[in-house]
Amino acid sequence: MTSPGVPKPVIVVVNNLAYEGGCEITETAPLGIAAEHAAFAEPEVSLGVPPPFGGSRRLPRRVGRKRGLEMILTGDPVPAARAAEIGLVNGVVPAGELLGAAREPAAHITRHAPTAVAACLRAVTRGIDLPIDEGLAVESARFAATVPAEGVRTGPRRFLDRQVLWSDSRFSALPPTAASPPRAGRRPGRGRVGR
Repeated sequence: MTSPGVPKPVIVVVNNLAYEGGCEITETAPLGIAAEHAAFAEPEVSLGVPPPFGGSRRLPRRVGRKRGLEMILTGDPVPAARAAEIGLVNGVVPAGELLGAAREPAAHITRHAPTAVAACLRAVTRGIDLPIDEGLAVESARFAATVPAEGVRTGPRRFLDRQVLWSDSRFSALPPTAASPPRAGRRPGRGRVGR
């Protein structure tokens, strides 16, 4: 596990067996990609002990109480395809495509302001198990903490300059256009920041 002060990985890549600690590292990472032949297990029960490094807390939160308990109580391995079905990892690819599959979301994430990415991670991690009002307070605090950051000064300007547009369910950087046509249902000059 990571030590205090050492950043946790954002994307974990699993290319073999992720049992015990390996499964728990996967549970802690925000995103995960697995090779088709990978497998995951919390087999500590077969040794006569419960998971010792947070598996009993994180796994049920990640995959749901009943699915988490099934893995913890049986100790049986879960193949990569099933791990993706239940939400333990985001996707499964052939082993030869594993690093490329991890680099793609990494490239999308790292083009955003680091302060915004960190705030998103903290808001979700700290607020996910709180009542909605408390979770919204965490989100609001994370938002307020990013306002003085450089990303807040440059992000809206890039958006308004049409350098970032939504396409294919992902943000893709496009050059600004001199005169972008207004979107359907939107009157020109409405909805801009500062108006």
